Amino acid sequence: MYTLGIETSCDETSASVVNNRRLLSCVTFSSLNEHKRYGGIIPEIASRRHLSVIGRIVEQAVSGAGIGFRDLKLVSVTQGPGLSGSLLTGVSFAKSLAYSLSLPFIGVNHLYAHLFNSFINKGIIDFPFVGLIVSGGHSEIYLVKDFDRIDTLASTRDDAAGEALDKVGRFYGVGFPGGPAIDRLFNERIVNENLFRMKRLKGLGFSFSGIKTKAVYLYKQLVEKKALSSSKRTEILSSFQYAVVDSLIYNLTESLKKTKIKKAVLGGGVAANSLLRRRVLALRRKGVSVRVPPLRFCQDNAAGTAGLGEYLYKKGYSSGFDIPVLCRVN
Repeated sequence: MYTLGIETSCDETSASVVNNRRLLSCVTFSSLNEHKRYGGIIPEIASRRHLSVIGRIVEQAVSGAGIGFRDLKLVSVTQGPGLSGSLLTGVSFAKSLAYSLSLPFIGVNHLYAHLFNSFINKGIIDFPFVGLIVSGGHSEIYLVKDFDRIDTLASTRDDAAGEALDKVGRFYGVGFPGGPAIDRLFNERIVNENLFRMKRLKGLGFSFSGIKTKAVYLYKQLVEKKALSSSKRTEILSSFQYAVVDSLIYNLTESLKKTKIKKAVLGGGVAANSLLRRRVLALRRKGVSVRVPPLRFCQDNAAGTAGLGEYLYKKGYSSGFDIPVLCRVN
């Protein structure tokens, strides 16, 4: 069945068509360049850019799939979590399109769609698995028994991993988004593992605000002493990334032990981080079956939205046209 997916949770406007989990098209527009001068995502700018391009992006996705709008059988849209104005644009457009074509309609969870990206164009989905979502706004670990039976095992108690990387990178002058810039600077040979040593939390969970604050204080101290050389900055940022990724891997490993499951799936924007991908893939040496999304599916995109919507619809789920946008999803 031809399913159209629409994703507008943050600054990417994306539309995709899948047919029985086979990807036929995925078109994504990002307004990121318009936000860079502000050092972060400006919700009003994101919403306005969604409004200006969403019609064109959806048309390109449908034509790129080699079909017409009358061939569609389902419209799936990101319902949340995300920015309210951005979500409202996508959900309103999806509702209107589904209504005009007399098509069933379904809203899906943006984070679960990130996990579904690893199963696009793939074979059987082998449940249960442990899913790690790492992005600018979220750091979560899920026990996924099915895509309609998901339990949260761990989450962040303050900053998300991507948010911490972006803020520290911006402070050290590497630009926005800071996470990818830090990853490009990363040099494992000069990592100081003691620089951002993190206390293990009681139970599963993440906390990155402490090491973020330490990184800021280090910056101020070094600037005051006029000792922030290029090599010192690289050492600090490399050590910071190492500490963030180490916490993610520790919690993922503990979650696998706790659940006695040997399958892990990675998703989210920070899934593009080279060190995180390497460390997750290294779990295979411990007998863990690992799925890591292609790099193009790490950024927000509609492929997982379409695939997850199709999957849930076939299980009997659908949404009414009165569904709200959910900025936060518990």
